[in-house]
Amino acid sequence: VMQMMDKAVIFVVEGKTDKTALENIFKKIYRHKDIQFEFTRGDITSDENITEEKVKEEIYKIVKKYMDYAKLKKSNVFQIIQIFDTDGTYIDESHIMEGDTEEFVYSETEISCKYPERVKARNIHKKELMNFLLGEKEIENIPYECYFMSCNLDHVLYNKNNLTDAEKEKYADKFQQMFIGKEERFIPYIKNLAAKDMPKSHPGSWRYIKEERHSLERNSNLGIYFDRNPLL
Repeated sequence: VMQMMDKAVIFVVEGKTDKTALENIFKKIYRHKDIQFEFTRGDITSDENITEEKVKEEIYKIVKKYMDYAKLKKSNVFQIIQIFDTDGTYIDESHIMEGDTEEFVYSETEISCKYPERVKARNIHKKELMNFLLGEKEIENIPYECYFMSCNLDHVLYNKNNLTDAEKEKYADKFQQMFIGKEERFIPYIKNLAAKDMPKSHPGSWRYIKEERHSLERNSNLGIYFDRNPLL
């Protein structure tokens, strides 16, 4: 007899390897819930064509694609959770340096790029969209919450920045294998990575990440998700 799973929680993450790293862990931790990861391709908040007016619609397109695939109605979706990479978005412009690469290069103190203006423009846009989404409680009447990885998922989970796509895949595979059969250990693991002086509340953690250079430092408030959504 096929048991009808109760509700889907749809996680929107930034890339394919984010899905690899986290999906099985969440599915096993919340065995009693239908946890589904759907992932955005690339970073929705860094796309300069996506405006505040359109961003919720764009997120819903991603969610809807999964809902159609899984034959889910809106009433089957419990919540939409979006995990952002902060990418140093909130740092002061004085920490954006001229470097010798076309790509943005991240450290815990600065971002460098051949064209610093591109980093500045990206930060302004991404900040606007993230701040807007932080104030939103639902998308298409489905409860919505955002969490962050700083400076990005690779930095938080593997303590590595500026990975190539091939490296991201390798680390994501290794990471999810590390937790096979002991998925619950991910909860203390991620909580332990939260900055010691970061407030334990969801609004407080977001206030913290916007200050100083915190959005470049290794940190995540994803642990708060487990406090807000107890296992049973």
